[in-house]
Order: sequence, then structure tokens, then C-alpha cells
Amino acid sequence: MFSEEDYTKVAKEALIQYPIICSEIAYLGESDNVTFRVHTKDDNPKFLIKIHISKSSNYSKENIESELMWLEALNEDTGLVVPNPKRNLEGDLVTVISTDYNNNKFIVTVHQWVNGKVLNREPTSNETGNLALLMAALHKHSIKWNSPDGFNRPIYNSDHLYSSLNQLKQLVNLELMSSEAFSYVEESAHKIAKMIERHKGEQCNWGIIHSDLHESNYVFYEDIPRPIDFSNCGYGFYLFDMAETFLHLSVENRKIFIKSYSKVNQLQGNYIELLEAFFIWSIIRTFAFHSLNPNEQQSLTASLPSVIQHYFMKYSKGENFLFN
Repeated sequence: MFSEEDYTKVAKEALIQYPIICSEIAYLGESDNVTFRVHTKDDNPKFLIKIHISKSSNYSKENIESELMWLEALNEDTGLVVPNPKRNLEGDLVTVISTDYNNNKFIVTVHQWVNGKVLNREPTSNETGNLALLMAALHKHSIKWNSPDGFNRPIYNSDHLYSSLNQLKQLVNLELMSSEAFSYVEESAHKIAKMIERHKGEQCNWGIIHSDLHESNYVFYEDIPRPIDFSNCGYGFYLFDMAETFLHLSVENRKIFIKSYSKVNQLQGNYIELLEAFFIWSIIRTFAFHSLNPNEQQSLTASLPSVIQHYFMKYSKGENFLFN
């Protein structure tokens, strides 16, 4: 187990390999990454340091480099403000640090700091409209962008869905989820998987997506949203991207989002059917992720009956729920 002091040493050692004159380094926190904010001695923008500590396959050196390739392309090709990666003195996107006080190697990346504030609340109607335009801009870039050789990111397909389902089944084994409740989840997953197979990925509906654009992963700067975390970006349906965001929006804001997004990118005729399927998929994925944390399992158990009743039971019966 590493301490904040250990990670600070790694961050400072990594900074030596960048054209950055550091005046202060501030620890921000630990999740899948350990993060620091770097202040410089002049008026240059602040920087963000990430020490990638997740054991997920998404966090291999190759996958992290691919994430940063898309961020560089977004910075160069669009007017969006994103956490643009800073290359080290060798011209590399990723820096590997080997420490002399243990045998571990750390993958470190440095990004331009994105100014803005986390909402910590439901967005207003105007903010929701602008959030939809942000997603539309990401998708528009994805449609046109040709990823370079060696680009490797997760694929959000039926295999990914079933992986989440298998993880969620562990709650049944731990007697934190009833077999009856899981049967609704499992039935929904099979229904969604069939839809995924029918809904073939094409240039207009499938590409690189953010895949996690919720209130903790964007900040607002003068009513304009800026994405700040692309660690889950990968190949998926654009409507799946939207469904992930809908998990965190009210019914009225979902309607506003659709209206605003449609001004930029056209939605297919059966988009409600697809969105509802992907919304259920997003719940399965989110619950599976949080089930990995023993500290969150009890709260998941408490919320399951309501979620099963309001979403999974309705979905299994073919009842619409997303805009009601």
C-alpha cells in the first residue's frame, strides 16, 4: 500500500522529464488514478498529473496512450477545451517511473489543467442543452476521425454487457441480491444483447465515445461544459454514450438534451427503443462497477428494489420509461 508521500515522490520524479517549472504540487485524491495539480512559477496554465494505478486492462500503457491520442486530436481538430496531454522531453505521451524504494513501475501522464467548476447538482435547462452540444461535437469528431495504427481502446459490445452481468451476479452469491431480482437483470441483458446484434455498428452510429459523461466528469466554465475524464473512452454506439449521461438527468432534461443534440446530429427513427435498451445496459454496467467496492455493496442492495421496479420490470414488459 502506497502513501500520499510515496505518490508525491513519483509525481515529482515524473515532472523532471517534462518542460515544466514547478512551484507547487498539490495532492487531489485517489481513485483509479492518483492525481495532483501542478502550479508553475509564471503565468502558464496549471497542469494535472495522473499516476495510473487501476488494475483494469484499460490501464495498460498502450491503452492509456490511445486515450491520449484522441485527446490530442480533439484539441487540434475542434474548439473544445479538453485535458490535452503534455508530451515529455522524449516526445512520449506516457512516462514510466521506476522508483528506487520499491520494485513497482508507475505509468504517469501530464495534462493541461481544465478550468471550471463541478456542478454537484442537476444541470439547468440551458446547461443541459450545452451539455448535449458538447456530446454532439464529440460524436461529430469521432465520425470523421481516422484512428492511428496501434490505437487500442475498450469495445462496448455484448461481450462487455455480459462481463458486467457476470460481475453483478456476485451480489447474488454474497446474498446481497435476490435470485428473483437478478432474473429481471439477466432477462434484460439477453434482450439487450439481441438488440446489439441487430443494431450493426456503422460510421453514423458507432465510433469512439466518451462513455462516462456525467456530472463528475465535466466542469462548467461560464455555462459551457468541458469534459475532464476520458479514462473510459472506447468504441461504442453514440446512443449508448447518451444513455450513460441520461442516468444522471431528469426526465425533462433528457427531453431538452435530445432536442439540442438533434440540432447537430440526426437521430434514427427508433432512437427511443435503443436509448431505453442502452439505459438499462448503463445501469447494469454502473451497478457492476460499484459492486466491486465492498463499501458500496450495501447501498446497492438498498437501491435495487426500486431500480428493478421502475426500470427492469418495465423494460421486460416493453413499457416506455425514459421520457415518462
